[in-house]
Amino acid sequence: MPDTTSILYQVGVAVKSAITETDSYTETSYTDGVLTSLTKYASQGGTKLETKTFTYTDGKLTQVLVQNGSDTTTLTQTIAYDGDGNVSSITKDYA
Repeated sequence: MPDTTSILYQVGVAVKSAITETDSYTETSYTDGVLTSLTKYASQGGTKLETKTFTYTDGKLTQVLVQNGSDTTTLTQTIAYDGDGNVSSITKDYA
């Protein structure tokens, strides 16, 4: 059972796409041990399905950009925190 309180789960990183895991291939990128992007392909070397790019501020995830692999559709998810460091809102903007 996934941890539904996880910020990555809430912004869709842990949610499976319509393509099963056995049919897709994901490349991950890290900077200083921190996840900075995920790129999902239909299969290894296949069609790019989507790219998720993660932005952090003061060690907290503050933005996720999701780009559709087949066109220029982009979803920007912005995460705000309260004074105690808890997620206070997640806004979504489609472009």
